[in-house]
Amino acid sequence: MSCNTHHPQRQAGAALVTSLLLLVVLTILGITTMQMTRMQERMAGNTRDISLAFQAAEAALRDGEALIDAAPTAPIPCSTPPCNVYQTDFLPLLTGQGTAWWNTNGIEYGVTGTDELADTLGVAQDPRRTVEYLRFVPDDLMVGGATTGRDFYQVTGYSRGASNNAYIVLQTTFAKSF
Repeated sequence: MSCNTHHPQRQAGAALVTSLLLLVVLTILGITTMQMTRMQERMAGNTRDISLAFQAAEAALRDGEALIDAAPTAPIPCSTPPCNVYQTDFLPLLTGQGTAWWNTNGIEYGVTGTDELADTLGVAQDPRRTVEYLRFVPDDLMVGGATTGRDFYQVTGYSRGASNNAYIVLQTTFAKSF
């Protein structure tokens, strides 16, 4: 009698090892993808924050220009903060000033005490602006006799973003003939 029985071969665990290695690779890919997604979300949030701060600072800047443009006569510069128009060379370098300085020396956008842009744009607080008188530039080259010309002003807008982590300082030079 010939006994031809088939004995199953023992597996050495190759399928288990292969499966575990694939599972480790997929786990690493998943973790990497989650970290990349989180980083992209942070970058998008920061970009939005900077954009909001920029828009609000631009509104404050235009508010300062509108103040000068609407004036029927040249505003009288002052040196006691807060001023609508500061004297020449009175203000420090404005890009390095913090929120406390701006709250003391800057003029709030819109109606003081109300948060027009904070409510509509979502910035942390309404932006602020300063206007500094620079100088009168005559229209002609006559020495000492020129009466026509333009007054030049430096208008600066400042705003923080929605998260208070981003801030923007914008400046323009604005000219007006009175």
